[in-house]
Amino acid sequence: MNIKRRFSVLTVLLTSFLATSIGGVGLALYLGLGAAYENTRNLWVLVADNELVSLQRAMGERMDNVGARANWVASQVTQGRLDPDFDLGWDNTMRALAADEMNVMAYGLVNGDREFTGYNPRDMTEIHHILPVDDMLISEISQLRGPTNNRTSFPRWDPYFKQPVIVDWVPLFRDGHYLGVFVQYLSLSNLSHSLVRGRENAPGVPFIIIAGNRVLAHPMLQSWGDHVASALSDGADQIERSPVPLSRTVDIGDPVLAGLGQSEKLHYPAYNKGTTTSNVQLSGLNIGGTYSVIVTKQLDNTPFSPLILGIHFEESLFDAEFDRLVLTAILGGIVLLLSIVLAVFMSRHFTRPIRRFATAARSLEAGHLDMTPILTGSRIREYDDAARSFNHMIIALRDRDRISSLFGKFLPPSIARDLLASETDSGVLPPQQRDATVLFVDIVGFTTMCEQLDPARIVAMLNAYFDTVTNIIEEHGGIITQFQGDAVLAVYNAFDELNDHADAALDTAIKIQQAVQDRLFDGQEITCRCGINTGRMIAGNVGATDRLSFTVHGDAVNSASRLEAENKRFGTKILLADSTRNQLSNPDRVIVAGDILLRGRSQTTAVYTVACDTRS
Repeated sequence: MNIKRRFSVLTVLLTSFLATSIGGVGLALYLGLGAAYENTRNLWVLVADNELVSLQRAMGERMDNVGARANWVASQVTQGRLDPDFDLGWDNTMRALAADEMNVMAYGLVNGDREFTGYNPRDMTEIHHILPVDDMLISEISQLRGPTNNRTSFPRWDPYFKQPVIVDWVPLFRDGHYLGVFVQYLSLSNLSHSLVRGRENAPGVPFIIIAGNRVLAHPMLQSWGDHVASALSDGADQIERSPVPLSRTVDIGDPVLAGLGQSEKLHYPAYNKGTTTSNVQLSGLNIGGTYSVIVTKQLDNTPFSPLILGIHFEESLFDAEFDRLVLTAILGGIVLLLSIVLAVFMSRHFTRPIRRFATAARSLEAGHLDMTPILTGSRIREYDDAARSFNHMIIALRDRDRISSLFGKFLPPSIARDLLASETDSGVLPPQQRDATVLFVDIVGFTTMCEQLDPARIVAMLNAYFDTVTNIIEEHGGIITQFQGDAVLAVYNAFDELNDHADAALDTAIKIQQAVQDRLFDGQEITCRCGINTGRMIAGNVGATDRLSFTVHGDAVNSASRLEAENKRFGTKILLADSTRNQLSNPDRVIVAGDILLRGRSQTTAVYTVACDTRS
């Protein structure tokens, strides 16, 4: 990629540093000088008002959902689609209701014997509970004269559930007959928890008051119930299981709520500026020298009106000068931190080419040339120059690797490496004389196969066969020097140092025999014979000046071919000369197959085969 406009590293780093520093300091000063006493105070009032509106909406939605569920159950019973006396149908319907988000802690049926049979929607465990005679719900049920919509009982502390509750209930009638009451218990502890959830570190204490002085929700309500209501309910036998009234404002342990009646109304028009409704009231209360601001909103359209939502916090939040300096310092620190983070990000972005270069260099150093990526260009001049040079080097190395790979398809890999490492282009390596082992492998009946099969199948069969034989030879350290029609000539220790080369050649022959017995080659069965001989031979390149071939020469090579042919006479598949047997690490691996007269000898010599050799 040719990039025309490029920048130096110094220019980029200086620009990034100046931009982030000036921008950060300027923003911090602007925000710090823009803070004011009245704005801060009005902001807190507005936040409190918004929280009260959200709480009002959440309570309304929760009670509407509970009421809609109660009326639906009543209508199903009235229409005969649901029968409380049909246990299976009633149980399935109750369990199906739990699939929805119920926002209740228990629900079920109260029968004429004051027995509540219901469920916990979280885990669908059954609840069986006999309501006390003086339970407010029993008193309200006793006044029924016929069907009605759902009703909500006055909140109280329930000793059975050990928490404050609201009971929503609806009578069930069918054909004028009373069948029981569908009851839903709503936990007020959850309501108190929802007041502080998400604002644990925020100033102010939220609360809800009903009937003028009863606390419906407060962060300390559960603690009051654990220590006070439990003691009341367990202290006397006559109220052992009876509901307990909710805490009064003077009993909850909040001094601001205890003195709420002595608070004075605040008349600051700026407070009401921006509030969502006109019925938000602001008042102040001085307790022991600590002045608190109280924001309240009264709701009249609730089942237990009036209901007051509120939040109170200390006026020390509005200390103008101190708060403004603290806020300026905090914001300045945050902006400075963000500036540093931004500078780091920009530096990492502009140094990404260097990281890519380092990664590519490590990949190349590890020998993973194919996995080494080509580097992309950069607008930074130095990076772009380095990337271009590196890419040219990678391309040259890959070309060299490709040439080596192509050489390897026509030459033994070790010969190809030696040729590429040589300092000349003659393609000639010095000949060398070595003691080596030769393996000659030939297919039985190949001429007949050529007469019976078409050429395409012959080629496919040979390719599959040669793939198998080649892999086995190379696994044992052999080097294939020639493919002669259907025959393969391999040598061991001729080009590379290989200890136990006689054992390697014998292992290769055994492995080849096992392989051809276990599979077909393009659908054809193949039988092959192997001849193995060890002796002195010459390894080198022969041929014309412009066309050379690397192979081995010597009587030992010819004897291996002769041994392969003698398999037919002895009925064996593997024959090896005594020269090979004498170099085996364990000569007992082979047995005598017979005697033959090898070329250049005046007397016959014994030839051997493997003990488990399968006769042809």
